[in-house]
Amino acid sequence: MPEQPSRTAEVDPGRLDEATRARLRAEFGDRLLLGPALPVPLTAELAVAVNPTAGFARWARANRLRALPVDLSAAAPLVGPLAVPDRPGGPCCARARRGAAERAPGSAVPERVARLVDDLVDRGAEHPSGTPERVARLVDDLLDRGAAGPPGTPAPERVARPAGGLLDRLPSAAAAVPERVARLIGDLLDRGADDLVDHVAELTEAGGVLWHRVVPLPSCPVCGGAAAAGARPGLPDGDDVDALRAALAGWLDPLTGVIATVTAHRPLGPGLPHAATTSPPRAVDTRGAVRTTPVGRGRGATERDAVLTAVAEAVERYSASLPDPDRLVWARPSDLDGDVLDPREFPQLDPLSYGTPGSGCVPFDRRLDHPWVRGTWLDSGGPVWVPAVHAYLAMPLLPEHRIAQATTAGLAAGADPDAAALRAVLELVERDAFHATWLTGGRGRYVDLDDTLDEDLHDLVGALTALGPAVEVHTLPTTAYGTTALALALGDGRRWPGAALGLAADRSPRAAIRAALLELATTAPALADVLRTGSPAIPRTSAEVRTPFDHATLYFPTSAVPAFDRLRTGGTTPLSALPEPAFPTTRDHLAATLSTKGIRVALVDVTSADTATGPFRVVRAVSADLQPTTHGYAHRRGLVARHRRAGVVPGERPAHPLWH
Repeated sequence: MPEQPSRTAEVDPGRLDEATRARLRAEFGDRLLLGPALPVPLTAELAVAVNPTAGFARWARANRLRALPVDLSAAAPLVGPLAVPDRPGGPCCARARRGAAERAPGSAVPERVARLVDDLVDRGAEHPSGTPERVARLVDDLLDRGAAGPPGTPAPERVARPAGGLLDRLPSAAAAVPERVARLIGDLLDRGADDLVDHVAELTEAGGVLWHRVVPLPSCPVCGGAAAAGARPGLPDGDDVDALRAALAGWLDPLTGVIATVTAHRPLGPGLPHAATTSPPRAVDTRGAVRTTPVGRGRGATERDAVLTAVAEAVERYSASLPDPDRLVWARPSDLDGDVLDPREFPQLDPLSYGTPGSGCVPFDRRLDHPWVRGTWLDSGGPVWVPAVHAYLAMPLLPEHRIAQATTAGLAAGADPDAAALRAVLELVERDAFHATWLTGGRGRYVDLDDTLDEDLHDLVGALTALGPAVEVHTLPTTAYGTTALALALGDGRRWPGAALGLAADRSPRAAIRAALLELATTAPALADVLRTGSPAIPRTSAEVRTPFDHATLYFPTSAVPAFDRLRTGGTTPLSALPEPAFPTTRDHLAATLSTKGIRVALVDVTSADTATGPFRVVRAVSADLQPTTHGYAHRRGLVARHRRAGVVPGERPAHPLWH
């Protein structure tokens, strides 16, 4: 439940210049509250605060008032968002989202110092003993003692600004409300305008307004958070990237967005596929702590498709990093009712690997309580308990609960749960097919890209080969569903990596080949750019592979390419000879096919409360029957039972090349 402070909580919403105050009161009377009037007039409809503290939103909710913050301390005046009683979101969530943008790693603001300053300002406004003068003294002391660093360290801009500007302009100085702010207030009272609900209006010097949408936090101690909010409409059709960006407002925004930016370009030149990359999403917890989650990368024939897939990937990683504590059940497997996906059914680390540097994992101990989350079986739809460490990308754990490495394999976003589940399971299928081939030294089938190849893919392959690398496509015989296609770019090891790849699975061979080539067209140029900078340290052996990106850089030298030789020598099939199915991939067909092969997949909806208000749903697919992807040599695992039962014998193989 949202926090309910006392109706008599002391909140100073700042002072307006007397001329503006007189004008607004003459026009609106007691309908407009311009200060901490206690008791609150029964006729009051709107409270306005200039440069408010966090307590303003609490006070307004306690008194069931619509509340409008006006921030004159920013580079441009900011108005909103409007807080509405019993509606999630508002100034509380906007304050946190804006704070996340300022405090995210890479900004000039150390998070701990920024939180301390906010706490000082908030306590100075909300407690009788904490006068603004006392707050100013505390901040001055903070600056004098160099709390942000050793003595003599210059104060960060975030600390200096409140000390030199914001605190000076709170109750002790007049803060003039621009004419446009007064007009916005009038619109709210006279027209019932709701433009400022969930939006911040940035008033530009040129007289315009830039609108910034605010997505409610997953959980908020003031308004309750996004759990009480409804879902927004879906995304627009067509290729208009501007319409897509507008529909993603609140998710994409440098001031209030979960994701600050997404950039797109054509890595192979004009007329060829687009690639897009987001900035790291910014997550805020209930304490106000900020952390970033992995970036999203996307690709597509159009800029819209590239931007959409990049944002979707960023959102899926953000959402899976915000587990809902209310969904987690801490128990031993024997204490759970119904089906349980037992962690001991997954392939385990080599016993000698536990405790080695970089492993970070421990064997599963059935005597301990572990976190579990409810999922459903792909085939039957029945409930199943899934180890939470296999479902979520990040969660606080004690060392004894770290039984598996967190990866993004089997994590996907879609317009609805079925679309997300389909993508998630296909990713597990493609990874399983590759690992089974790689670990056993299996042979793929070279696909001769004859004149039946789609024209845009023909142009893609031609453009990539013209830049240097040779391009090959192979199908993998170990696929559990449809076709798994591997697209390879083989370079000179100087301007282009010795080997880079794209991987995809689909019921249709041509659809799988298309997806693999599109991935290759974005990953190969990106890796080539890294290679040319000379910045990454290239592992000399598989034993030196530690991070996901090490799996890519291991294959920068041409001396590592022979690891692909057996995979590339399994015979040739013309593209025109690959049979196309009559129907596209569907969830039901995928589930039935895997079930006949004894492969069970559990699905967990990991859509966070705030993500559920947007156009995406996020699903994690988990299976003990499909070979998992792990990163780092210390995390290598044996074969799944399905491959062992089939008589597959793993060889001594170098670290795999899958890095994302």
